Amino acid sequence: MKKALLYLLLALGISVAVLLIGGAVMGFAAGFIDGFNESVPGTTSPSRLMTYSGLIMIAGVCAVLHWVFIRWRFAEYSKGRVPKEKRWQVLGWLLPAMGGLALLYWVIYNPIAEPDGTMLTEDDETIRATYLWMKSHPFYTLLWASLIEATANLVLFGAVLREILEWRHRPQVIIPIFAAIMGLLNLIMGKPLLIIPSMMVAMVEAWTYECTRSIVPIIIGDIFYWIVSLILIGIPLSPWFFLVAVVIILPSIVMLMKTMDPYKPID
Repeated sequence: MKKALLYLLLALGISVAVLLIGGAVMGFAAGFIDGFNESVPGTTSPSRLMTYSGLIMIAGVCAVLHWVFIRWRFAEYSKGRVPKEKRWQVLGWLLPAMGGLALLYWVIYNPIAEPDGTMLTEDDETIRATYLWMKSHPFYTLLWASLIEATANLVLFGAVLREILEWRHRPQVIIPIFAAIMGLLNLIMGKPLLIIPSMMVAMVEAWTYECTRSIVPIIIGDIFYWIVSLILIGIPLSPWFFLVAVVIILPSIVMLMKTMDPYKPID
């Protein structure tokens, strides 16, 4: 358990350090541009510079976290417990489950859907502008989302959750608590309606890791989640899509668990 907390603190510390250094470098670059153009200091803040500087900092955080966690064997990319002939079957049920969960999420929260085709509206113009950028730049969004998800999965599942399960292998208790914590993070962002879909995503991914002991299928599932999300961003979705999401999610999860069950670790 102590190792799990240390892994979280290490990841947080690395992230903060890289972002602080990157922010300082970005500020220096903006000041240099002001001086080169003989402008008043602080006038250079083009959205293009801010956007790509932010993306570069995110890539830097991910690269450093990968290097540290893999170099020191805190986590790894492994094939896991599922035999080769069953891996595609696991993905065959995981992907529709993640696609259905993405649909459920965007039915509830779709901030740039016009007219107002979402349960949870968004008044923050910065957030709306971010989603508009994502919609207009799907390739870059998918690229950076994949990098972020791979890094987050490496840390959260490959290091933190693995260590907790090895400390006390009680997945029936640990995984629901883990999912609840991930879901409750939406309260910090002021979006309580997203607690349930976020919990469901965390639950599916945590059980997938528990049974396969590999983050690879989780990363593939997250990439598919983002592909579906990029398709749905900005599209008004009626409440009837709740039923569509449920019809997709429930049988997919049942079959996913049935497929993975023979390979999960035994207490």
